[in-house]
Amino acid sequence: MGTLYICATPIGNLSDISSRLIETLNHVDYIYGEDTRRVLKLLNHLKIEKPVHSYFVGNEHEKMDEIENLLDSGKNVALLSDAGTPLIADPGAKLVSSLSNRNVKIESIPGPSSVIVALTLSGFDLTSFRFIGFIPKSGKERSKFLSDLGTSEITTVCFTSPKRLVKDLEAFASEKILNKVVVCRELTKKFETIYRGTSEELLQEFRDKDIKGEITLVIEGTEKQKRLDIDVESAVQNLLKYDIPKREIAKTISLITDVSTNEIYKKIKDF
Repeated sequence: MGTLYICATPIGNLSDISSRLIETLNHVDYIYGEDTRRVLKLLNHLKIEKPVHSYFVGNEHEKMDEIENLLDSGKNVALLSDAGTPLIADPGAKLVSSLSNRNVKIESIPGPSSVIVALTLSGFDLTSFRFIGFIPKSGKERSKFLSDLGTSEITTVCFTSPKRLVKDLEAFASEKILNKVVVCRELTKKFETIYRGTSEELLQEFRDKDIKGEITLVIEGTEKQKRLDIDVESAVQNLLKYDIPKREIAKTISLITDVSTNEIYKKIKDF
Protein backbone atom coordinates (compact mmCIF):
# COMPACT_ATOMS: atom_id res chain seq x y z
CA MET A 1 0.00 0.00 0.00
CA GLY A 2 1.36 3.41 -0.96
CA THR A 3 1.25 6.66 1.01
CA LEU A 4 -0.61 9.89 0.25
CA TYR A 5 1.45 12.98 1.05
CA ILE A 6 -0.42 16.26 1.60
CA CYS A 7 2.18 18.82 0.55
CA ALA A 8 2.07 22.48 1.53
CA THR A 9 3.74 24.67 -1.10
CA PRO A 10 4.87 28.33 -1.04
CA ILE A 11 2.13 30.95 -1.24
CA GLY A 12 4.47 33.28 -3.09
CA ASN A 13 8.03 33.21 -1.88
CA LEU A 14 9.88 30.15 -3.18
CA SER A 15 12.40 30.51 -0.34
CA ASP A 16 9.71 29.04 1.92
CA ILE A 17 10.22 25.60 0.35
CA SER A 18 11.29 23.14 3.03
CA SER A 19 13.91 20.42 2.61
CA ARG A 20 11.24 17.91 3.66
CA LEU A 21 8.98 19.03 0.79
CA ILE A 22 11.85 18.59 -1.69
CA GLU A 23 12.60 15.12 -0.30
CA THR A 24 8.93 14.15 -0.53
CA LEU A 25 8.47 15.34 -4.11
CA ASN A 26 11.59 13.45 -5.10
CA HIS A 27 10.28 10.34 -3.33
CA VAL A 28 6.71 10.07 -4.67
CA ASP A 29 5.73 8.35 -7.90
CA TYR A 30 2.89 10.69 -8.92
CA ILE A 31 1.90 14.28 -8.17
CA TYR A 32 -1.65 15.68 -8.29
CA GLY A 33 -2.45 19.39 -8.18
CA GLU A 34 -5.18 21.93 -8.93
CA ASP A 35 -3.32 23.55 -11.83
CA THR A 36 -0.74 21.33 -13.52
CA ARG A 37 1.01 24.40 -14.95
CA ARG A 38 1.72 25.74 -11.47
CA VAL A 39 2.85 22.33 -10.26
CA LEU A 40 5.23 22.00 -13.22
CA LYS A 41 6.61 25.48 -12.56
CA LEU A 42 7.45 24.44 -9.00
CA LEU A 43 8.97 21.13 -10.14
CA ASN A 44 11.07 22.87 -12.78
CA HIS A 45 12.37 25.23 -10.11
CA LEU A 46 13.36 22.22 -8.02
CA LYS A 47 14.66 20.29 -11.06
CA ILE A 48 12.31 17.40 -10.32
CA GLU A 49 10.66 15.31 -13.03
CA LYS A 50 7.52 13.40 -12.03
CA PRO A 51 4.20 12.49 -13.69
CA VAL A 52 1.78 15.34 -12.93
CA HIS A 53 -2.03 15.06 -13.02
CA SER A 54 -4.84 17.51 -12.30
CA TYR A 55 -7.02 17.33 -9.21
CA PHE A 56 -9.65 20.05 -8.86
CA VAL A 57 -13.29 20.41 -7.85
CA GLY A 58 -14.61 19.50 -11.30
CA ASN A 59 -12.82 16.14 -11.53
CA GLU A 60 -12.43 15.31 -7.83
CA HIS A 61 -14.66 12.21 -7.81
CA GLU A 62 -13.08 10.76 -10.95
CA LYS A 63 -9.54 11.35 -9.67
CA MET A 64 -10.28 9.90 -6.24
CA ASP A 65 -10.71 6.43 -7.75
CA GLU A 66 -7.57 6.93 -9.82
CA ILE A 67 -5.47 7.93 -6.81
CA GLU A 68 -6.85 5.11 -4.66
CA ASN A 69 -5.94 2.58 -7.36
CA LEU A 70 -2.40 3.94 -7.49
CA LEU A 71 -2.07 3.70 -3.71
CA ASP A 72 -3.49 0.19 -3.73
CA SER A 73 -0.78 -0.80 -6.23
CA GLY A 74 1.94 0.48 -3.87
CA LYS A 75 2.59 3.84 -5.52
CA ASN A 76 3.22 6.98 -3.46
CA VAL A 77 1.21 10.09 -4.36
CA ALA A 78 1.65 13.78 -3.48
CA LEU A 79 -1.34 16.13 -3.37
CA LEU A 80 -0.67 19.86 -3.91
CA SER A 81 -2.91 22.91 -4.09
CA ASP A 82 -2.12 25.96 -6.22
CA ALA A 83 -0.41 27.51 -3.20
CA GLY A 84 -0.34 26.94 0.52
CA THR A 85 -1.75 23.95 2.36
CA PRO A 86 -4.08 21.56 0.48
CA LEU A 87 -7.66 21.05 1.74
CA ILE A 88 -7.79 24.59 3.21
CA ALA A 89 -10.53 26.06 0.99
CA ASP A 90 -9.23 23.65 -1.66
CA PRO A 91 -10.26 20.15 -2.81
CA GLY A 92 -8.89 17.07 -1.07
CA ALA A 93 -11.00 16.62 2.06
CA LYS A 94 -13.18 13.92 0.47
CA LEU A 95 -10.12 12.01 -0.68
CA VAL A 96 -8.49 12.12 2.76
CA SER A 97 -11.75 11.10 4.42
CA SER A 98 -12.12 8.11 2.10
CA LEU A 99 -8.51 7.01 2.56
CA SER A 100 -8.58 7.42 6.34
CA ASN A 101 -11.66 5.17 6.51
CA ARG A 102 -9.61 2.53 4.70
CA ASN A 103 -6.61 3.02 7.00
CA VAL A 104 -4.41 4.10 4.10
CA LYS A 105 -1.24 5.82 5.31
CA ILE A 106 -1.43 9.61 5.01
CA GLU A 107 1.31 12.10 5.82
CA SER A 108 0.99 15.88 5.90
CA ILE A 109 4.10 17.88 4.96
CA PRO A 110 3.62 21.17 6.85
CA GLY A 111 4.44 24.49 5.31
CA PRO A 112 3.03 27.88 4.28
CA SER A 113 -0.60 28.87 4.82
CA SER A 114 -1.95 32.32 4.08
CA VAL A 115 -4.49 31.78 6.89
CA ILE A 116 -1.79 31.52 9.56
CA VAL A 117 0.42 34.22 8.04
CA ALA A 118 -2.48 36.69 7.95
CA LEU A 119 -3.55 35.89 11.50
CA THR A 120 -0.05 36.46 12.87
CA LEU A 121 0.16 39.81 11.09
CA SER A 122 -3.27 41.01 12.27
CA GLY A 123 -2.43 42.08 15.81
CA PHE A 124 -5.78 40.67 16.97
CA ASP A 125 -6.48 38.22 19.79
CA LEU A 126 -5.61 34.72 18.53
CA THR A 127 -6.61 32.79 21.65
CA SER A 128 -9.34 31.40 19.41
CA PHE A 129 -10.27 32.14 15.81
CA ARG A 130 -12.43 30.79 13.00
CA PHE A 131 -11.70 30.28 9.31
CA ILE A 132 -14.64 30.41 6.91
CA GLY A 133 -12.97 30.07 3.51
CA PHE A 134 -14.23 32.42 0.80
CA ILE A 135 -16.85 34.99 1.77
CA PRO A 136 -20.22 33.82 0.34
CA LYS A 137 -21.22 35.83 -2.70
CA SER A 138 -25.00 35.93 -2.19
CA GLY A 139 -28.10 34.39 -0.66
CA LYS A 140 -28.73 33.09 2.82
CA GLU A 141 -25.09 32.05 3.28
CA ARG A 142 -23.92 35.63 2.75
CA SER A 143 -26.61 37.03 5.05
CA LYS A 144 -25.66 34.56 7.76
CA PHE A 145 -21.96 35.35 7.36
CA LEU A 146 -22.59 39.08 7.80
CA SER A 147 -24.89 38.49 10.76
CA ASP A 148 -22.37 36.22 12.47
CA LEU A 149 -19.54 38.63 11.77
CA GLY A 150 -21.31 41.42 13.62
CA THR A 151 -21.74 39.33 16.77
CA SER A 152 -18.79 36.90 16.80
CA GLU A 153 -16.43 37.56 19.70
CA ILE A 154 -13.52 35.70 18.10
CA THR A 155 -11.22 36.68 15.25
CA THR A 156 -12.36 35.68 11.75
CA VAL A 157 -10.05 34.95 8.82
CA CYS A 158 -11.38 34.50 5.29
CA PHE A 159 -10.63 34.88 1.60
CA THR A 160 -12.07 37.15 -1.05
CA SER A 161 -11.10 38.02 -4.61
CA PRO A 162 -9.67 41.39 -5.71
CA LYS A 163 -12.83 41.99 -7.75
CA ARG A 164 -15.09 41.46 -4.74
CA LEU A 165 -13.06 43.20 -2.03
CA VAL A 166 -14.84 46.57 -2.35
CA LYS A 167 -18.29 44.90 -2.45
CA ASP A 168 -17.49 42.95 0.71
CA LEU A 169 -16.24 46.05 2.53
CA GLU A 170 -19.36 47.94 1.42
CA ALA A 171 -21.48 45.12 2.86
CA PHE A 172 -19.61 45.37 6.18
CA ALA A 173 -20.23 49.12 6.27
CA SER A 174 -23.92 48.87 5.33
CA GLU A 175 -24.48 46.25 8.06
CA LYS A 176 -22.83 48.58 10.60
CA ILE A 177 -20.04 46.10 11.28
CA LEU A 178 -17.54 48.31 13.08
CA ASN A 179 -14.89 45.65 13.70
CA LYS A 180 -11.33 46.43 12.70
CA VAL A 181 -10.26 44.71 9.48
CA VAL A 182 -6.81 43.77 8.17
CA VAL A 183 -6.50 43.30 4.41
CA CYS A 184 -3.48 41.19 3.45
CA ARG A 185 -2.53 41.35 -0.21
CA GLU A 186 0.07 39.17 -1.95
CA LEU A 187 1.39 37.60 1.26
CA THR A 188 5.11 36.64 1.20
CA LYS A 189 5.48 38.04 -2.32
CA LYS A 190 7.54 41.01 -3.49
CA PHE A 191 4.61 43.41 -3.34
CA GLU A 192 3.09 42.18 -0.07
CA THR A 193 0.94 44.94 1.40
CA ILE A 194 -1.01 45.11 4.66
CA TYR A 195 -3.90 47.55 5.16
CA ARG A 196 -5.63 48.16 8.50
CA GLY A 197 -8.78 50.01 9.50
CA THR A 198 -12.56 49.84 9.68
CA SER A 199 -14.53 48.90 6.58
CA GLU A 200 -15.34 52.56 5.92
CA GLU A 201 -11.69 53.58 6.26
CA LEU A 202 -10.56 50.79 3.95
CA LEU A 203 -13.18 51.71 1.35
CA GLN A 204 -11.50 55.09 1.02
CA GLU A 205 -8.27 53.24 0.28
CA PHE A 206 -9.62 50.76 -2.26
CA ARG A 207 -12.57 52.40 -3.98
CA ASP A 208 -11.85 53.33 -7.63
CA LYS A 209 -8.59 51.34 -7.58
CA ASP A 210 -7.64 48.39 -9.78
CA ILE A 211 -6.93 45.83 -7.07
CA LYS A 212 -4.83 42.81 -7.98
CA GLY A 213 -3.33 39.83 -6.17
CA GLU A 214 -4.41 37.25 -3.61
CA ILE A 215 -6.49 38.71 -0.76
CA THR A 216 -6.85 37.40 2.79
CA LEU A 217 -9.01 39.26 5.33
CA VAL A 218 -8.76 39.14 9.10
CA ILE A 219 -11.66 40.67 11.08
CA GLU A 220 -11.38 41.40 14.77
CA GLY A 221 -13.91 39.85 17.11
CA THR A 222 -16.76 41.98 18.45
CA GLU A 223 -16.33 42.91 22.10
CA LYS A 224 -19.30 42.76 24.42
CA GLN A 225 -20.67 46.14 25.40
CA LYS A 226 -18.80 47.57 28.35
CA ARG A 227 -21.85 49.21 29.88
CA LEU A 228 -25.62 49.22 29.62
CA ASP A 229 -26.08 51.53 26.66
CA ILE A 230 -29.40 49.95 25.69
CA ASP A 231 -32.74 51.34 26.84
CA VAL A 232 -33.08 48.95 29.78
CA GLU A 233 -36.35 50.38 31.06
CA SER A 234 -38.12 50.03 27.72
CA ALA A 235 -36.72 46.53 27.23
CA VAL A 236 -37.84 45.46 30.72
CA GLN A 237 -41.33 46.93 30.30
CA ASN A 238 -41.77 45.08 27.01
CA LEU A 239 -40.60 41.78 28.48
CA LEU A 240 -42.82 42.18 31.57
CA LYS A 241 -45.85 42.20 29.29
CA TYR A 242 -45.17 38.52 28.71
CA ASP A 243 -44.99 37.73 32.43
CA ILE A 244 -41.29 36.94 32.24
CA PRO A 245 -39.71 36.92 35.72
CA LYS A 246 -37.33 39.81 36.38
CA ARG A 247 -34.50 37.42 37.19
CA GLU A 248 -34.88 35.83 33.74
CA ILE A 249 -35.03 39.29 32.17
CA ALA A 250 -31.77 40.17 33.93
CA LYS A 251 -30.16 36.99 32.62
CA THR A 252 -31.25 37.82 29.09
CA ILE A 253 -29.88 41.37 29.18
CA SER A 254 -26.65 40.07 30.70
CA LEU A 255 -26.12 37.88 27.66
CA ILE A 256 -25.70 40.94 25.40
CA THR A 257 -23.49 42.89 27.78
CA ASP A 258 -20.60 42.11 30.10
CA VAL A 259 -22.65 43.26 33.12
CA SER A 260 -23.51 40.52 35.62
CA THR A 261 -27.05 39.24 36.08
CA ASN A 262 -27.10 40.39 39.72
CA GLU A 263 -26.05 43.93 38.84
CA ILE A 264 -28.79 44.20 36.21
CA TYR A 265 -31.36 42.65 38.56
CA LYS A 266 -30.63 45.31 41.20
CA LYS A 267 -31.31 48.00 38.60
CA ILE A 268 -34.65 46.58 37.44
CA LYS A 269 -36.15 44.83 40.51
CA ASP A 270 -38.26 47.90 41.41
CA PHE A 271 -39.67 48.37 37.88
